[in-house]
This record gives sequence, structure tokens and C-alpha cells, in this order.
Amino acid sequence: MFDLMLTGVGGEGVLTAGTILARAAQNEGNFVRGVQLHGLAQRGGSIPTFVRYGKKIHSPAITPANANLIIAFEPLEALRATYYANRKKTIFILNNWPHVPINSNIAKVPYPDINEIKKRIMPFAKNVLVFETHKLSLEKFGTSILGNTMLIGAAIGCGALPLKERTVRDAIKSTISRQLDSNLTAFDIGVKMGRESKF
Repeated sequence: MFDLMLTGVGGEGVLTAGTILARAAQNEGNFVRGVQLHGLAQRGGSIPTFVRYGKKIHSPAITPANANLIIAFEPLEALRATYYANRKKTIFILNNWPHVPINSNIAKVPYPDINEIKKRIMPFAKNVLVFETHKLSLEKFGTSILGNTMLIGAAIGCGALPLKERTVRDAIKSTISRQLDSNLTAFDIGVKMGRESKF
């Protein structure tokens, strides 16, 4: 059984990413369950999404301190996800692309840098890998949103997410209609980035 959590803020495509990975897991013959919090997406709030797969899954929700992998499309959301992390087994894959909360700007509260965020996550993590996928996506494709697909590829490439490249590519094809070729290219770039990274 593998417990995966994806998190980010509304509008980042977290739900789509969860759908892609759930379909890929199912296409590999796994029983899949999951849960998504849709309501907050319209308000720019946190969007935790669970995807659980394996031979036998009873509940769609991940229990506290039990996630195998947490993929955070927004770095500060990774801190909020530590409730589901376990330093003996949880790997964090982070995108270094801050989405500064409105309240932070109004109150002039500084957004913590990535080193501080990583430092606060480490007590809850087996390992933490940080990628600048959204920045690279903006440079290569003119939009940051493809960074999500790139980050999924990085998780596959570094071995943190036990799914096959082929089935994830097929799931991308069956889920995404717009910018499909760019998404597949972004995924391949992410896989290469993941292979070049070290735990």
C-alpha cells in the first residue's frame, strides 16, 4: 500500500495532478481510493489531495503520520502537511514557487525562504527534495502551470513515487486536453531532473 498526498493552493492544478496519478496507479492494476477537498479551490486556500493505492485499501483518507510521499506544489503548504508525515518513511518533494498569502502582504509578514521551510520540515521527514519546476516551466513554456507536471516527473525520476513512466504518460494523455504535448515534454524534463537529484 502506498499513501500519497498532494498539496498546494486553489488554482494550481492539484486536483488534476491527483487524478493523473490515481489513473496511473489504477492502470497498473492497483486498487485506488482517494479524497479531494474541492471547496477551497475557489478561495485560494489549501488543497490537500490524497491518493492511496495497493492491493487492498479500506479508507480514502491518509491517517496522521502515515504518508509515504508528500508532493507540495507550493512550499509553505508542505509545512501544513507535516501532520501526515513520519520521519521514518515520508519523503517530501517540493516546488520552490511561493504563493504568498494575501494576509501576509497586508500584515507585512515576511514569507519564509525555502531553506527555513526545509529546516522546519526535516524533523518530520525521511528526506526532502526541492525543485524549481515552476520557474523552469515559465522559462521554457511561458507559463508556470506546467511545473506541476514537471514536479510529478521529478518524483518519478528520483524514485520517490513507485509508478511507471509509461503509465503516468498515458494517464496524462487521458486526463489533459490542453497543451498536451507541452505537458508530456514537461513530464520528461521532470523525470530527467529527478534522476539527476540525490537523496
